Amino acid sequence: MTGKTLLPNRIYRMDAIKGLKRIEDDSVDLIVTDPPYNIASADRTTMKNGKPLSTMKAWGHWDCFHPFDYDVFLMQVISECYRILKPGGALYIFTAREQNGFFIRQAMARGFTYRNQLAMVKKNPLPSFAKSNYRSAFELCMYLTKGKPELFNFVSQAECKNVFHYANTHRKTQHPTEKPLELIKLFIQVSSNNGDLVVDPFMGSGTTAMAAKELERRYLGFELEHDYLAMARRRLKGGTRKTATRRAA
Repeated sequence: MTGKTLLPNRIYRMDAIKGLKRIEDDSVDLIVTDPPYNIASADRTTMKNGKPLSTMKAWGHWDCFHPFDYDVFLMQVISECYRILKPGGALYIFTAREQNGFFIRQAMARGFTYRNQLAMVKKNPLPSFAKSNYRSAFELCMYLTKGKPELFNFVSQAECKNVFHYANTHRKTQHPTEKPLELIKLFIQVSSNNGDLVVDPFMGSGTTAMAAKELERRYLGFELEHDYLAMARRRLKGGTRKTATRRAA
């Protein structure tokens, strides 16, 4: 670790890998994060107000990598997450469906123990405008631990299933890939205790920080996009103004 000590209950404007490198070995209780999926490109389109919109404009430059660079980037993130987690700590990381198996294998190669595959099912997915494929109605999240899990606070039979259903009305901001606060709270409740440190290297609109704060955990995160950082900080202070249209988690 180099540079000044990072303080808890802060979101820093910083690249994810650079931020993670400043965290001490074996010092984090839990990591919950939603990295870019690398789905933005000039030849893919989504719709806005009934008109086609390039996914580059819909998401942002932060979600457009060369495939090789993206793989290297995510593998670096996973390696750093393993390093900073305490033995028995957990990592919850969302990934694109077509890449999920590959990154599970990469995580296991770096020492992680595969625990489960979690699915977030969307009750009201976006319609298919082209009508040339099945509608995208779920996202996947890997649940991994650094060795044998230190704890698993089993909430209930109903809540601790690996499939979770949410409507798109969960969104509190205009962040395009915001995850449900209640889902992130469940992950944190199950895999940490009061006062534990929860890290999110892709803080986005601040959902992980909000969940940690509400559950009396400490949080630490990084976000490079200025608009998202402002959004997250405003949200943590209780503000409600909605801005920005790009991404992170």
